[in-house]
Amino acid sequence: MRHPLLLASLLALAAPLFAQDRPVYETKRLEGEAPAIDGKLDDAAWEQVAWGSNFYQRQPDDAAPISQETAFKILYDQRFLYVAWRAFDTEPEKIEARFGRRDDFPGDWVEINFDSFNDKRTGFSFSASVSGVRGDEFISNDGQNWDTSWNPYWLMKTQRDDQGYTVEARIPFSQLRFGKAEQQEWGLQVNRNLFRAQEASSWAPVKQTQPGWVSRFGILKGIEGVKPRRPLELQPYVLGQVRTGDAFDPNDPFASKTESKLSGGLDGRIGLTNDVVVDYTINPDFGQVEADPGAINLDGFQIFFREQRPFFVENRNIFDYQITAAEAGGQYNSDLLFYSRRIGGSPSRFLSGNPSAARYVDQPENTTILGAAKVSGKTQSGLSLGLLSSATEREFARIMDHNGETRTEVEPFTSYNVGRVQQDFGSSQSTIGVMLTSVNRDLRTDELRFLHRSAYSGGIDLVHRWKDRAWQLKANAIWSQVNGTAEAITNTQQSFAHLFQRPDADHLRVDTSATRLSGTGGTLAIGEFEGDWVFESGFTFRSPGLELNDIGFLNNSEQINYFAWGARRWRNPVGIFNRFQWNQNIYLGWDWSGASLNRSYNTNVWGQFRNFSNFRFWVNLEQQDISRNALRGGPLFRRPPGYALGGGIGTDQRKKLRAYLYADGGQSYDGNVMGSSVGLEFAYQPLDALSLYFEPNYSWTDRRDQYITTAQDGDRTAYLHGQITQQTLSFTLRATYNVTPDFTVQYYGQPFIARGVYDEFKTVADPLAKQFEDRFTTFSAEAIHHDAENGQYSINDDADEAVDFRFGDPDFNFLQFRSNFVVRWEYLPSSTLFLVWSQGVTGGADPNKDVFSALRDDLFANDAQNTFLLKATYRWVR
Repeated sequence: MRHPLLLASLLALAAPLFAQDRPVYETKRLEGEAPAIDGKLDDAAWEQVAWGSNFYQRQPDDAAPISQETAFKILYDQRFLYVAWRAFDTEPEKIEARFGRRDDFPGDWVEINFDSFNDKRTGFSFSASVSGVRGDEFISNDGQNWDTSWNPYWLMKTQRDDQGYTVEARIPFSQLRFGKAEQQEWGLQVNRNLFRAQEASSWAPVKQTQPGWVSRFGILKGIEGVKPRRPLELQPYVLGQVRTGDAFDPNDPFASKTESKLSGGLDGRIGLTNDVVVDYTINPDFGQVEADPGAINLDGFQIFFREQRPFFVENRNIFDYQITAAEAGGQYNSDLLFYSRRIGGSPSRFLSGNPSAARYVDQPENTTILGAAKVSGKTQSGLSLGLLSSATEREFARIMDHNGETRTEVEPFTSYNVGRVQQDFGSSQSTIGVMLTSVNRDLRTDELRFLHRSAYSGGIDLVHRWKDRAWQLKANAIWSQVNGTAEAITNTQQSFAHLFQRPDADHLRVDTSATRLSGTGGTLAIGEFEGDWVFESGFTFRSPGLELNDIGFLNNSEQINYFAWGARRWRNPVGIFNRFQWNQNIYLGWDWSGASLNRSYNTNVWGQFRNFSNFRFWVNLEQQDISRNALRGGPLFRRPPGYALGGGIGTDQRKKLRAYLYADGGQSYDGNVMGSSVGLEFAYQPLDALSLYFEPNYSWTDRRDQYITTAQDGDRTAYLHGQITQQTLSFTLRATYNVTPDFTVQYYGQPFIARGVYDEFKTVADPLAKQFEDRFTTFSAEAIHHDAENGQYSINDDADEAVDFRFGDPDFNFLQFRSNFVVRWEYLPSSTLFLVWSQGVTGGADPNKDVFSALRDDLFANDAQNTFLLKATYRWVR
């Protein structure tokens, strides 16, 4: 009889895994006094519900049992959800209680996810580290997007004991969104991270090879008679700011060593329904936002900076319309229908002063955002809605010269609007959506007629998943139209992203009388994402007239691209690896006439060893690189194809001292372009409350075909190039100290130096010649004259004595230092006091100096600007 009993016992243990894909937890309405949120779990209220348990390991091995048990309980009343965790640990002295700022995930932690709409796509995540650090994220797109900017109002406390640790949390229903049904049924997932084993476990089992996250949740039952609450929140702030600078010209009437201001504003949230809320801001301030990293780009393309301003970051997922989200990557992946950094940027018109001519200018640094509001929500029927509207102030620069003081407009009053709608269908496996944007400028002065009077864009998108989300089809189509004066539209046609004036582009024509420009784009991709072998393949295109940069981000138009990605994944431990993946990518591109522009291939591997160190290595092979932008309006230009390889290796991330060394290098097959870079990331946590990060990075490039300028000599157009030797050096420093989980001190600083030195000047002879020597005509030393005093080169490359071309000395040595010192105290839940010291230094050095000498001698020799800011917010939640 022993064997049948043993078999029955094993089957009983295995039954939850095989007989039921979605485990169920039954909660109850609280009777009597609510539990005190102190982390102790000694309140009688917790006896009213049973423990949820039977967790499954998800990483590193989803086929192995968990090493430590976890249990949870959920209660509710009319206003709150109450959650308790018991994280058992047989070695409680090894629990890692590291600190961090909100939304960090330091050390050991537990988490609960609610799919309160039960739509299998969106969710609300609340995490608690054993040290008391809160984390909260809004989950969308079935777990593909986790928005850490979502900061709901909730309470949590933890306690450690000889059995492990416990957590209690109180979450207001007003911070969640759900339907009006009398009996609610939600998706539920509960997770735990065991830091020392890097073990992730979940209540609802999820295999690492399965796509999706929210769609794999278990079920929460038992919530009855709870009416959705319309959120109402107000968060006023007051701000005092003092700005000082060492630079002071006594002749400049606008100069001042010290500037100060006192201002205020209001952020708020109002519920139209429980499903749909309005977030708004009046006179927003972003002074506590970390500075952008230093960057310099010589290829003409825009530099993409991530959004860091709280209002635009929060609940941004619904406005994220990425035109090509290819798994293979590619420059086109950065193209967006809506790029919020366009709102409140630098004024469009820049005026320069000239102290030697007694001309001084007081130019605003940024455009003032008068206010912004956004409506977002999702109904029980699966309809997601997002509306955003913002207005920026008319800006003026002041000018003082021999005519006295005058004012001139440098930015018009502008309104920005974005609308987004998505509908789930097919058991929430698939979505169809529409997005529309508009920009309207009140152009009152002739000096601003170069701007578009209005800009509109829109898109329709479809994501269809089938076979339990294993297969996915993505398709979208976008369009744009910009309107303005003939000058504005001509400028757009001839801008870097369009280049209608290319002399070899018979399919394009600059229309100097046009007052509008329209274009289209889109993507079609299909892939399978379940199992050990996965792939995605697709096409993406941008027509010549597509223009998104008034409110979106568009790197390039007139392109047709094919991409393909395939991977073999080992997600569970095998051999010496915890996980391992090999990827292969293919990229092909054409212009609108069908001319082949590029062919390239990439293969890469990444993984984690059994000792939890990690690695990544890659190889790029380029077979053809023909650019439509390299000559800035000239004909197609062949650049040397080549190869590059690189990678990195990192130490065990569990250790107090961690490092990641990375490097890359490559060159063209003909040896005319070469470069390399190396960097090292250090992270050190000497104390649970103190974390330090330091990253030096150095790169070097030498290329003989660097574009300088286009010059004209009568009927002759010369595309002038040179050989550039470029160095870039940066150091990123970050230190965080937690006095308590809600009181942090953080420092961020980055010195950045970029140097470029040119020689071997030449002009393009045959832009598509396959041999480098046939592509250029190099000027002799006798043909070049350098006027060092005025910083100018002149070239005479023919028999006469007249100068044929002139251009400014292109050598540079750019230096920048940016830093933020932030004291953040959350003195009440979600009510915060900020003390900020920002410092900025920008200048130059002798290009004959290398970057290390410039760092030592010149970085802090330039004038520094200091800003001191004290900001207090109070969050009132109904």
